[in-house]
Amino acid sequence: MELNGPDLKWPAVLVAGTVLALLLAYAVHRWMSRRSARAAAAVANSTALTELPEYRRALQLHRIRMAVLALSAVLLGGAALVGAARPLDTTIDKPQTRSRDIMLCLDISGSMAAYDATLVATFRTLVKSFQGERIGLVIFNSSAATVFPLTDDYDFINDELDTASSALSGNPAFESFFAGTFNGRGTSLIGDGLATCASSFDKVDTQRARSVVFATDNHLAGRPIIDVEQAAALAKAKGVRVYGLNPEEDGPDEEAMQMRELVTGTGGQYYAMTDQAAIKGIVASVQAQEATLIDGASRSLYSDNPNLPIALAGVGLLGVIGASRRWAS
Repeated sequence: MELNGPDLKWPAVLVAGTVLALLLAYAVHRWMSRRSARAAAAVANSTALTELPEYRRALQLHRIRMAVLALSAVLLGGAALVGAARPLDTTIDKPQTRSRDIMLCLDISGSMAAYDATLVATFRTLVKSFQGERIGLVIFNSSAATVFPLTDDYDFINDELDTASSALSGNPAFESFFAGTFNGRGTSLIGDGLATCASSFDKVDTQRARSVVFATDNHLAGRPIIDVEQAAALAKAKGVRVYGLNPEEDGPDEEAMQMRELVTGTGGQYYAMTDQAAIKGIVASVQAQEATLIDGASRSLYSDNPNLPIALAGVGLLGVIGASRRWAS
């Protein structure tokens, strides 16, 4: 019989404990009876003695002592057995997660080389500001590659961002970081990168707040499969808000104005990296999106709880000790 698992059969344990305790009490009673019998001596004309009030009182006390001894032995044996079986408390835990997903989308083309390490540091600051949201990272140049999918493992996320920082700082030991980003024609294929990020959200049938933090200078150099206007329309159709982060100075040039128009069209916002309020603005905008708490899979939690059996065993032990002593008449 399994005594320490979650399927512990309490009735069987209690019955076994009671039987064991009764056998123990019976053995103790037989031992004391035999001891008394050996010590007894035949006495003639003892009727007058047994009729004395003192004798009757002593006999009553003896019977009470035996009853207390038997009950205490039952309690001690049963409680000890139950305690040895490691009784468990079972609680049902229903974890909840926030229904916000954020994809970090980073242009790693040559024109962005001077800014990428700083942008990764910006991403790390953003991640520190979130609690419970799922984060993912996609990098792109002539093609897009997923560095890590959406996850709420923040230790893992920070480790991956450390690796990204080392790779983007020119450390040759991390060249594999760029694998999968040179499979297309040209460089900085912004539309393909944004489309990949917008399509990286899972659980499409679940109501969730979805955001893309899109870091690029918007300098297209090649022929993308999807142009940036189509990618922005795709993001909007999927309910994804795009927050543009331009590392260059925010000016009136046509590319900056185009990027601003595209991201605001999705319900997002446009920021220059030099804007001191950029990080706070992105975090506030993402957290302002309505998000519901989603129940995770229920799980059973088991914990040992021998306190009550130990306490009852202590009471039974005290009763056995007390009843075993000879009482003064």
